Amino acid sequence: MIALATLLFIGGIFRLFFGILWVVLIVYTLMDLLKSNKPGNTKLLWLIVILIAPILGSVLYFALGKTDRI
Repeated sequence: MIALATLLFIGGIFRLFFGILWVVLIVYTLMDLLKSNKPGNTKLLWLIVILIAPILGSVLYFALGKTDRI
């Protein structure tokens, strides 16, 4: 039987790993957005979407925002 401490340690590592990935994704998305040549209103709209729903907003930005279909 796996000890409770071992399970908590493994869970902590996964949370740390996914937390780091989450921060890297959002920072990369915001840097890409701010470097883009989009008009100010479009940048502001994407910034609001990314800050309100970070994961979904980042995925939507890379799926839709890079091609300016929104």
